[in-house]
Amino acid sequence: MIQFAFGIFLVLGTQQDQIEITAAGPQGWEEHIYHAKDNVVVTYRDMRLTADEVTYDDNAKIVTANGRLKFSRNEEQLDASHVSLNVETKAGDFSNVSGKMGPGFFITAEQAHRTEEGQYQLKNATVTTCDGPRPGWTLALARAVVDPNKRIVAKGSTFRLENVPLFYMPYITIPSEDRPRQTGFLIPTTSTSTTKGRSLRESFYWAINRSADATFTGEYFTKRGPAGAVDFRTIPDATSKIEVSSFFAHDRLGQGGRSARILAFGDLGHDFRGAANMDLVSSFVFRQVYENGFNVITSPLQQSLAFASRNRPEASVNVLYGRNGVFFPDQPTVVLRKFPTLEISLPERTFTGLPLYFSADTSFSGVARRDASLTTPSFVERFDLHPAVELPVLQSSAVAWSQRVGFRETFYTHSRESQLVLGDALNRTSIDYSSNFVGPQLERDFGSWRHVIEPSIDYRYINGADRFRRTIVVDDIDLFTNTNEVEYAITNRFFTHREVFSWRMAQKYFFDPTFGGAIVPGRRNVFAPLLDVSGFAFADGYRRFSPVVSIMRFSTTPSTSTDIQMDYDTRDHLFRSAGVIGNVNRGQFVGGISYFFTRRSVIEIPNNQLRAIITYGNQAKPGFSAAFSAAYDVQHSVFQSSTVEIGYNAHCYGLNFELSQFNIGARVESRFRFSFSLKNVGSIGTLRPRERLF
Repeated sequence: MIQFAFGIFLVLGTQQDQIEITAAGPQGWEEHIYHAKDNVVVTYRDMRLTADEVTYDDNAKIVTANGRLKFSRNEEQLDASHVSLNVETKAGDFSNVSGKMGPGFFITAEQAHRTEEGQYQLKNATVTTCDGPRPGWTLALARAVVDPNKRIVAKGSTFRLENVPLFYMPYITIPSEDRPRQTGFLIPTTSTSTTKGRSLRESFYWAINRSADATFTGEYFTKRGPAGAVDFRTIPDATSKIEVSSFFAHDRLGQGGRSARILAFGDLGHDFRGAANMDLVSSFVFRQVYENGFNVITSPLQQSLAFASRNRPEASVNVLYGRNGVFFPDQPTVVLRKFPTLEISLPERTFTGLPLYFSADTSFSGVARRDASLTTPSFVERFDLHPAVELPVLQSSAVAWSQRVGFRETFYTHSRESQLVLGDALNRTSIDYSSNFVGPQLERDFGSWRHVIEPSIDYRYINGADRFRRTIVVDDIDLFTNTNEVEYAITNRFFTHREVFSWRMAQKYFFDPTFGGAIVPGRRNVFAPLLDVSGFAFADGYRRFSPVVSIMRFSTTPSTSTDIQMDYDTRDHLFRSAGVIGNVNRGQFVGGISYFFTRRSVIEIPNNQLRAIITYGNQAKPGFSAAFSAAYDVQHSVFQSSTVEIGYNAHCYGLNFELSQFNIGARVESRFRFSFSLKNVGSIGTLRPRERLF
């Protein structure tokens, strides 16, 4: 009753923003000083303080509290044994303080002084972003300044992981959880490599504005020399993004170079949307030595594409730039470029009252090609027009039959004669007819199993697409040739409640084995009629039959799949190539294995490759995660690549280690990398998240 009456007296007898004190025990005034004990609660504006014992000096506006003390104000939630605080200025001193100080910070300190500006000056303190009685990591520091909602600045701090001291930092600043990014130097990192030596790396981060930043990195390899990188990111609005990454190395062994990667997308107005994926690298040797990832360092391809596209029901319009490069070890890089290019496509539409479907594609391009034997002008004009009409003759559950007739006109301002580029125009006009027949479909049930057999016949005839050897080849439009062919195939499918097995066998018969004179015996021939048969090359001369292509797919459970392709050459009576890909996904375990075989021939070098990967966990999984990958060259009995990664994620930090080995081309190396990330702080190390296996 005393507590209730006194609280009402203070609220009614003073202004609304003045102090209120309630207590469950003895309380009263001695002149201008008020004393209260037992569950004392002090509130003033946005501040609240609870303690066992409180003394308030009404003249000095200072409250002094002791015993089981809790102080709260906005994001400041602190426990202490003693506090002396001016309730108006909020300046004061805390003893044996711990708790939350601003978003993301948890501190302990023997002494803490709060300034009128809201900063805390800590002595003999620890700081962490880990919540709980046993933080995973702490910064132990003699003195620090904490500015809630902004940053922590400390000098002479010791970093502890699981209470084990790891390293000393003379100076550090940590932004708060909700603080915008800040410009400054990042923590230096290091790694080791058997071919590059010790790497020392330092980066400067520039927070340009709230939607853009840049990182400038300098790196020194003790066995190679200096290198550097510039990374730029911006998000102009909610529907667009731009990322630019560049890297260079001045290699004292002569294997340096430059690379750049551009990723961008965004709305351009008037229903146009743009995107770019640009990949540029100065040489294949530089890619092998300095870039990361087995698939990247083994690929001789560099591809760049940028386009602006507008898709509407009546038509699609694309304006694009395309550049493809192919590295060869013993000859200059092949470069194929398209710019500018305007493409217009009309989707299929019916004629009124007729079962006919009309479509059309047209394009105008400036194309160019450079290789060891041919260099074209930088702008060869090409115009292509391809309308087509399709007639579904028969459509049922058992049989489907359709016919398609098209016309193609392709005009070039230049042509070629062997290794010469001529100013003579080239015009290729062709008629394209195709017929697709599927069925009859045969089915039979065997208990809970269903077996389906589906034959198919595809016939295609193209006439007029001759003079292929005079065509400057840049993309798929240039690869059309005369053909007169039929493909026959049979597909078997087995179902339970879903498809668990399928097997398709197909072969082509070519009525014209020369493809209108396009075939060159003893060379690798690549053009459109051959590309849709198999992913493995086989056209080394005149031939009537393609290999028999067998493709099987097993999927006995929703989490497993196996694909097998084999190409059997009925002319030479041998298997030309084979490939197996298997995948399994069981909870935290994910695994994959692939095997590819290519027999030596006039147009193919032998290949016998085995690759495997197995992972447990992922980047967000608490506890341990691990991964292993390997690429093995069976023919030469050598591991081309192997990588082991181990990671551990605690509540507020993550630690990852990687040991990798490469033995392919110019890359013969063993390397160690790591990454260490702290919640709401950042990460250090040379192992980037996008380069991890899990």
